[in-house]
Amino acid sequence: MAVTRPQASSAEWGLLPAPLLDLSAYLEPRRDRYYDGLLKVSTQGDWTGWLLFFLEVVEEQARDALQRARSLQDLCERMRRQVSAVRSSGSAAKLVDALFDIPVITISRAQLVLDMTHRAASLNIAKLVDLGILTEIHHERRRRLFIASEVMAAVERSDQ
Repeated sequence: MAVTRPQASSAEWGLLPAPLLDLSAYLEPRRDRYYDGLLKVSTQGDWTGWLLFFLEVVEEQARDALQRARSLQDLCERMRRQVSAVRSSGSAAKLVDALFDIPVITISRAQLVLDMTHRAASLNIAKLVDLGILTEIHHERRRRLFIASEVMAAVERSDQ
């Protein structure tokens, strides 16, 4: 008998950076309802109750994901306007976009993203620091670390 392996999710295949809906974030504080629903399916065959609960979970997490996406889109547009208002090159705008993939960045990473010298990448990061888009959170001689705090806050925010 062959053992079948479950299919990998889109996140596991690298097509998405994370699951689109984090159902566990909604389920965790409602663990009792979750287990009660499962028990009722087993003992009473209450599939309707279970499906209604599960649809509630999906609906709430979809609303939360949509709100976060809108918030991130608005934030990105605002940051792009800030950068364009100081008549900076397109490199700073490109760096802003990269912060929505990974909101913590080093000068070396900026250098790779922008395909430019260490000095030019450093100057672009300095522009974003001056605008308040980035904040330096760690400084060693060779490794400076910067964070886009507003991006992190928008990602971590939860209405649950």
